[in-house]
Amino acid sequence: MTPALKTQEVKPMVHHHHHRPITKTTTSTTTIMEQSSTTKSSKDAALALDKKRQSLEIEAEAILLELKSEEHGKVGMDQPLVDAEGYPRGDIDVYRVRTLRSRWNQIQTDHKEIMEQIESQLLKPTNFTTVSPLVKTTLKEEGLELQARQGPKPKPKFDPKSGKWVVMNWDGSIAGVEDGDKRSFENLEKEEPVVEMDTTTTNDDDEENLIPFAKIDFVAPNSPASQACMEEGDLVLRFGDIDYRNHNNLTALGALVPRLAESNESVEVQVFRQSSKLFLKLSPRPWHGRGLLGCHIVKYEVDE
Repeated sequence: MTPALKTQEVKPMVHHHHHRPITKTTTSTTTIMEQSSTTKSSKDAALALDKKRQSLEIEAEAILLELKSEEHGKVGMDQPLVDAEGYPRGDIDVYRVRTLRSRWNQIQTDHKEIMEQIESQLLKPTNFTTVSPLVKTTLKEEGLELQARQGPKPKPKFDPKSGKWVVMNWDGSIAGVEDGDKRSFENLEKEEPVVEMDTTTTNDDDEENLIPFAKIDFVAPNSPASQACMEEGDLVLRFGDIDYRNHNNLTALGALVPRLAESNESVEVQVFRQSSKLFLKLSPRPWHGRGLLGCHIVKYEVDE
């Protein structure tokens, strides 16, 4: 009898090669993309809150200006709204003042809440244990920018180039003037003002042969006159629309200068200096010295 054949299960040969899991190769890229998306979302939320903050601050400032105006008797936030006998004051709109004060107090509460939300956005932890250096740098820069925007600002300065009072941007540049983003607020006083110069002599027939009617006999350092490049000894030919025919013993200058300072306007001054006529831009304004010009102007007689 022929013995039965034994069948043997043949197992396929398996080659044990040690391959790294493919899914791990995309983890870094995916994480960075997710982090970038989260960062953008946080940035948008912080910027939206910052816009609300700015809006509230502008509204609060406007309320204080109105409360301190002559219209409301300069009552501000703490002056009483009743007279000595306890009756509502008749010289102000009591209802309007109360409404403004109430709104101002509400703004303070809203402002505090928004600042807390902004801080929360900046300090919000990510959902990842590893944050790419690029994301870290972006978050740090945004945090520093927001901190600079919210920080105290220096007092406004007068810009001799534009003839305006200007304030500092968060990045140290100048706000509200042409090319202000290219200039430094800190170095504003060190900038040289632009002076238009005409070398025309007084022998020409232009400007009806204007005759000097005033003389500059003193210019204080760092004054409006100094920033306009006026110098001691300059002979004034024209001061705005004022010349030798209508200066009225210099009283016309005395009346014009305060009006210019109040309206924050500049005036063109034509002076005669060393056989040349110069056109200077002068901006009368309060400064740390006396007067609005920082120079002494005296009447000039032709025979001097």
